[in-house]
Amino acid sequence: MTPLAVEAARGPPLRRSRSLGHLWRLPLAAKLAFAFIGLVALVLLVNGAVEAWLGYTQAKRAALEVQAEKARSAADRVDEFLSEIQTVLGWTTGAEWRRTPLDQQRYDFIRLLRQAAAITALSYIDGQGKEQLAVSRLEPDSIASGKDFSGDPRFVRTVADKVWFGPVEFRRGSEPYMTIALAHVGKNPGVTVADVNLKLIWDVISAIHVGDKGYAYVVDDKGRLIADPDLSLVLRDTDLAALPQVKKALAELGAGEAPGAGTAAPGAAQPRVGSAEIAKSLGGGDVLTAYAIAPKPRWIVFVQQPLAEAFASSTQSLQRTLALLV
Repeated sequence: MTPLAVEAARGPPLRRSRSLGHLWRLPLAAKLAFAFIGLVALVLLVNGAVEAWLGYTQAKRAALEVQAEKARSAADRVDEFLSEIQTVLGWTTGAEWRRTPLDQQRYDFIRLLRQAAAITALSYIDGQGKEQLAVSRLEPDSIASGKDFSGDPRFVRTVADKVWFGPVEFRRGSEPYMTIALAHVGKNPGVTVADVNLKLIWDVISAIHVGDKGYAYVVDDKGRLIADPDLSLVLRDTDLAALPQVKKALAELGAGEAPGAGTAAPGAAQPRVGSAEIAKSLGGGDVLTAYAIAPKPRWIVFVQQPLAEAFASSTQSLQRTLALLV
């Protein structure tokens, strides 16, 4: 190889070496400026990370507190409503009431229908499980029909547990109803049975909103959806038991309340509140959710909000920090 070729080959590395040396020979002020800029960037990055984390935890805590309060309030309203119905039915459960003539019992039932607008029908089943009286807003009255309810849950369960809250049913396509039965006092007790329209409670649930897209829904003690802003999901008898937040709440319900615990006297129990925090919605989206258990019917009220909406403020804070660094 000729000397010229050797020199050409060595030229670029020498130039790069000189360039690096030139950088190291920058004035002290320039070096301090570069160090200061790096330090400021590092401080901004750390401060932004801390601010984002604090914003996340604060947003999460605030959202869960709001949701838990709304769920507790709805569960309270459910229990208050059912307690009122239970109190009204209690007027017909005294030992002396079943000894009154059927005409007087019928008059008492009619008076109860006038005083409790949510009750649509009342019936009296005697100690042998035979229907003696039925009064309804929608059907003709029946006296001493003798229909046998001795094997029906509304008689068997009520005599055993004193109070029975039946499953939610939908009549006329969309009206939610529930059967509530109360045992009479004394030996060989009869039972007073009421068909109750739950529309008032469903209106309370449907009115719950968190942000723009958050809402409430209710499942029974099996995880079956019984109240939701989307009525079609309810009418399809949607089972939510597999959702993580529902599974967690059902486990707490099973561990904290033995069967029949919902039959306690009015005011004996308060709704229990829990939070499943980040979970999945029925549609598969990420949500922040809290729940409360209504003790009497053993229903679980959930309030949820999309994760993106719940953490919108902390996300904006993080974006502002990144914008400063770019």
